[in-house]
Amino acid sequence: MILLDGSALNIALPSIRADIDGSMASLQWLVNIYTIPLASLLLTAGVLSDRIGARRVFISSLAGFTVASLVCALSPNLQLLILFRCIQGIFAAGVLPTTLAIIARTYPDPVERAKAITVWGATGGIALVAGPICGGLLTEALGWRSIFLINVPIGVLALRLAFRHIIETDRRDDDSFDWLGQFLAIGGLSLLVGGLIEAGERGWTHAVTLTLLLAAVTTLVAFVGVESRVAAPVLPPAMFQRAAFTASIANGFAFQFGAYGLQFMLAIFLQTQWGLDALSTGLFFVPFAALWTFATLVLNRIWAGRGMRWLLIVGSVLAAGGGVLCLSIGDQSTWPLLLAGTSVVGLGCGLFGPSCNGAAMAAADPHYAGLASGVLNTSRQVGMAIGVAMLGLCLVLSDPVAGARVGILLIVVCFVTIAMLSWRYVPSRGR
Repeated sequence: MILLDGSALNIALPSIRADIDGSMASLQWLVNIYTIPLASLLLTAGVLSDRIGARRVFISSLAGFTVASLVCALSPNLQLLILFRCIQGIFAAGVLPTTLAIIARTYPDPVERAKAITVWGATGGIALVAGPICGGLLTEALGWRSIFLINVPIGVLALRLAFRHIIETDRRDDDSFDWLGQFLAIGGLSLLVGGLIEAGERGWTHAVTLTLLLAAVTTLVAFVGVESRVAAPVLPPAMFQRAAFTASIANGFAFQFGAYGLQFMLAIFLQTQWGLDALSTGLFFVPFAALWTFATLVLNRIWAGRGMRWLLIVGSVLAAGGGVLCLSIGDQSTWPLLLAGTSVVGLGCGLFGPSCNGAAMAAADPHYAGLASGVLNTSRQVGMAIGVAMLGLCLVLSDPVAGARVGILLIVVCFVTIAMLSWRYVPSRGR
């Protein structure tokens, strides 16, 4: 539900813009005002799940997300929608890492845990790619508000199942908490994404853009300094001494930048440049979603014996090849090549996506399952936020087609990076 909500909204952005009247910057903020708190608070949620119990954090966060979704659906203006979209992101930060922490502690056996994490990754991946289709259908049939309203019955059902079936996880006794580090992380990321958004609206040399970016760099440098000195940092440097874990975190960033960024950019491009409606745009992503789902549920099971490293390398190379094919994007006559390219990207992402999660959790210290999950999901959400900001920037260039090609090239670089890091650092078998 958390990932479906984000990817489904991409399709509805032009409809929201027409209904409420907003600029491209306001559309990017509607996406990033959800992603920024989600990315920034995942580490805190991971720490809290280790300390007070993942079940407690999960249930309270899910309830808050469901209520915020209802208010978003009823929002009469853009200001209220953005406010409660932000609140959605805050509560979403409590849902994502706790689900993975619950799985990691419920399945102590490495083999069973790997299978469960694969299912977790498959569910999230399918939700991500199904979002444009669901978003197109809902927007066309019931309007953009239905994208938020659909979360309410899903959230209520999930809460009922959680109360009945999820048991509380072990808690870690630790009274220290790095409030300053968390504040700097939130501030640094917010300033960075805000600067990228304003660069697209005002230009790179505008005073507002330069001020935001300079403040972001200063804040993030301060964050690194604080984290290296406090006794219990938000982001313990020792976690990154394991090369396989560090590479997997980088892979998570690149994966989300490429997979989510491609959907965001093309959803806007197809509607603004090709004149497609929301439903047609959603249907354009059907092969992408179908092949992603097939690779996740079928090919991952068939080729699981080859190991996560093999799946990561082969899948990311396939996705990069599909991205190269997408570089043929132009006017509507290029739709067959673009459709083929996005389909290959979907196949590749479905093949290696679950292994991004599995490799990270396999390399992490099991006593810090919540925090490791928080770090992994933070890297993914930061990748999403920066991807939306940078690829949205590409679409406001004087030549939108050239801008789209630049954006696709960045996505290809991300997939190639995943292949290289996996080849160098990820072991063939998880622990």
